[in-house]
Amino acid sequence: MLKLSNTSNILHYFTKVFTNVKRYKMEQASMIEFVKKCIPTLDDKKHKGQAGRIGIVGGSMEYTGAPYFAGISALKVGADLVHIFCTSSAAIVIKSYSPELIVHPLLDKDNAIVTVSPWLDRLHAVVIGPGLGREPNIFDVVAELIKIIEDKKIPLVIDADGLFLISNKPELLKNFSSPVILTPNKIEYDRLCNSIGEFNQQGSNIVILRKGCMDELYSSEIEVQWKFNLGGSGRRCGGQGDLLSGSIATFLHWMLENINAIDIQKEHKNLTAVSLSCFAASILIRKCNEKTYKIKGRSMLASDMIDHLHEAFEELFGK
Repeated sequence: MLKLSNTSNILHYFTKVFTNVKRYKMEQASMIEFVKKCIPTLDDKKHKGQAGRIGIVGGSMEYTGAPYFAGISALKVGADLVHIFCTSSAAIVIKSYSPELIVHPLLDKDNAIVTVSPWLDRLHAVVIGPGLGREPNIFDVVAELIKIIEDKKIPLVIDADGLFLISNKPELLKNFSSPVILTPNKIEYDRLCNSIGEFNQQGSNIVILRKGCMDELYSSEIEVQWKFNLGGSGRRCGGQGDLLSGSIATFLHWMLENINAIDIQKEHKNLTAVSLSCFAASILIRKCNEKTYKIKGRSMLASDMIDHLHEAFEELFGK
């Protein structure tokens, strides 16, 4: 367990790790092979839902695109079903984007906790944050849902406004025993560091995927850390982080379900699965960005990238 008592200790720890580790034990070529072994085969022996039932908690009147991007990327990577839990004002708009998404306009209902909770039992992973907004009453609902997700031991990905909630209530993650992935950009990372310093201990199942020119995976275990900056482009259009978080959720289910297919140290298996899911999604979205930029250039949008997810996936991981 990594003990972090204040912000300076956190930053010192991460700086020390990435300065002193000369050779990362998680190397790109072997990581891709590990991911390939965990991707489910496409055959007639499986039923609908086995390849992933993903939940997205987000979507508000102002932000309807973000949960769509997260949900559609989860599906395009290979999940079978995606449920989006949003506010009433966002539901019809999100439904209009794609008939494949199952949309629940429940977050702003008086009985939101009661109506959303039963759906959580069906999900393999949950993403909290895309398009969530910062309404205090919605944050109260989501905070309660995080506690339920903790009790049910559901793997969790937190992005965007979900990170803002955690920055204000870091205690929500203190006792998690199931995997938690935080996906901040630079500004969100700095804000998190100021708040995570309030922890007496950071849970050993919490990892941070810091997005940027260089994507970096931080963990309490050096063995599962990595960083790379291959692919991508200078075009930083909105929505790419949502594509990433949805992709992570699908890969996370696959890695956790099939991690025994990989010959690794037993004590690090869960964290390795989490690390690989972040790596797979990161390298996929970067390649997708690169391929789309070659065609669209400055006019590239996140919606353009969706059409290239399949091609990027096959080039990296096969069919």
